[in-house]
Amino acid sequence: MKSNFLHIAIIFLVATFSTLAQNRIETQVDTTAIKIGDTFLYTIKAHSNTGSLITFPATEQIGNFDVVESFPIDTIKNDNTQELIKKYHLTQFDAGDFSIPAVPVIVDAKLFHTDSIQIHVQDVAVDTLKQPLYEIKSISKEGASFSTDWYYLLFIFIAVLAGIGIYIYIRRQQEKNLTEDDKYKTPYEKAVKKLKKLEEKKNWNRGDAKPYYSDMSIITRGFIEDTFGISAKELTTFEIITILKATLNDKKVKLDPVVIKELKRVLESADLVKFAKSQPTEGEITADTSKIQNVIDSINTAYPISAATQTELIRRREENKKKKKRIRIWIPTAITAFLVVVTGIVYIINTSAKEDYHWFTFNNTKKLMNKEWITSTYGTAPGLTISTPEVLIRKNEPLLQEGKPDGISSLNQFKYGVLEDPIHIVLNNVVTTKEYKYTDKELITYSISLLTQNNKIENLEYKDERFENANGILGTLVYGEFAFKNPTNQVEEKVMFEGVLTDNGANKDQVWIFYLAEDEIAPKLVERMFDSIQYKKEEK
Repeated sequence: MKSNFLHIAIIFLVATFSTLAQNRIETQVDTTAIKIGDTFLYTIKAHSNTGSLITFPATEQIGNFDVVESFPIDTIKNDNTQELIKKYHLTQFDAGDFSIPAVPVIVDAKLFHTDSIQIHVQDVAVDTLKQPLYEIKSISKEGASFSTDWYYLLFIFIAVLAGIGIYIYIRRQQEKNLTEDDKYKTPYEKAVKKLKKLEEKKNWNRGDAKPYYSDMSIITRGFIEDTFGISAKELTTFEIITILKATLNDKKVKLDPVVIKELKRVLESADLVKFAKSQPTEGEITADTSKIQNVIDSINTAYPISAATQTELIRRREENKKKKKRIRIWIPTAITAFLVVVTGIVYIINTSAKEDYHWFTFNNTKKLMNKEWITSTYGTAPGLTISTPEVLIRKNEPLLQEGKPDGISSLNQFKYGVLEDPIHIVLNNVVTTKEYKYTDKELITYSISLLTQNNKIENLEYKDERFENANGILGTLVYGEFAFKNPTNQVEEKVMFEGVLTDNGANKDQVWIFYLAEDEIAPKLVERMFDSIQYKKEEK
């Protein structure tokens, strides 16, 4: 028994080491020190069994190094083994010590990583004393695309116009609601101006003197009330004259008795017109108006409002004016400033998203699930039609086209978000030729390598099964998971992914969706997108 167990263990170890030896990944560089801007050769060698499918990274950048040139893959076969060699020319434009990171290489659906290599980039001294200096040229506008930033400038302009409009509206409302204290400095000024307006109306020309005498009585009573503090508007003519005489005596105001008699006679005439329906002649009306003006002038001359009282009135009026002015200035200014700040925030968010900075994260899957979705067709005719919460943006890398396998005429990629986001959507529009001979498993391996080549992932596992949705679309469903270290927060996350590979004649299109394992809403969102996949027939 012990002997048999020992034989099995030895066989298992031999098989393991044999597999590791067959799937050996080697990396090398032609130099470990370069000057800024110089290129060096980076080589990846993969050893495996003959017929194994090996996928190298196709990217514009490896770590901190830019890919200047990606060479075709060389193959060396030896009996039952093969060696695939992939070479890159890399460069760096900053001085310092940089590391070429571990790069993912997929061998028969299994993920391997290369070793990291340290490269020293030496700075180049520039002698500005011997080199001629030239003026900086202005930016050329030839061939430049029209910027959408004018939308934000337009919104700021609208915000300013809104502030001006609110200012005009508030000012008109304030002018409409002006009190008599705002309009007139003293009781005398108020009475004189009101009498003048009343006289200009000449209401008596319409055959009814009652409104004219009523207004004239109100103006006179108001003047007496404002000047002496007597409630003249609620008193009878007899009471007004009695109290006014007493007040003049108390204040020792010297007023000609004739003025009091004229006041009494005009007020009594007004009472007769208002209550006894008396109709004075035009001459009598004109004479009564002159008498009232004389009464007001005489009282103001005999008893002008004190300087202190006038000063207080003026102070209150000016303070009220300043308060209203502050209101009509600060409210529009605050609203305009708020709209401008909101515009600035939206601009920062949108421009940050364009540069793939993720200071703000708004792509919550629950919000995406509940919003109105967009149905669009992607790729060359007939194109794959799918409903998504956001429009997918075309993002093709030049090396994606250069590194596409034989038998694929075009490969267009459309994306939403990045792998660091709560949800990441990738649509690959693949058009094949008659020379296309890859199996579904080989295409799956190639696709996964494309999707993960720029990210450091570990423990990638996946399965595949037959796919069919409500629209009758047939294909292969791929689902799996991997560990991913999020570069934004340096936290290792478990990421789930699902993909559908369709087969529609020359089109081998794919839809891939990545989401966090703990997200309970994302699977429903994925199911909804996959169910919407279809190929629309071309209209004849």
